[in-house]
Amino acid sequence: MGEKVHVVAAIIERDGRFLVGKRSPHKQSAPGYWCAVCGRIEAGESQADAVVREVHEEVGLSVQAVEKVAECDTHDGSALIHWWLAAPLDDSRAALLGDEHTELRWVTLEEMRALDPVFAEDVEIFAEMVERRRVPRR
Repeated sequence: MGEKVHVVAAIIERDGRFLVGKRSPHKQSAPGYWCAVCGRIEAGESQADAVVREVHEEVGLSVQAVEKVAECDTHDGSALIHWWLAAPLDDSRAALLGDEHTELRWVTLEEMRALDPVFAEDVEIFAEMVERRRVPRR
């Protein structure tokens, strides 16, 4: 197998809910799965810039990449996912743009756990974000 593809995944939260999309059935990676907005990092692009670009291209939101919070391999080992917390810059509505997703939802952590199919690892990363909010930083 060749070198791993590097992708970013954006954890976007608004009013206690996270934005997830159901991947289009024709997608090679995770077809039909509920996932964070994600995409490949382009040559010469920083992870933070990729987060901002991918979110805008896929769902039309303007976000600021706040911080990298996790990193993991995909199930098939073909890619390395760089998870970033991304803050919406305004109250714009998320929209289906392009063909990445067939549906978008703002979900609570509990609602995300009930989605099917969803990767357990994704749910755990979102759960860590919720827990971080509950525990004050020192």
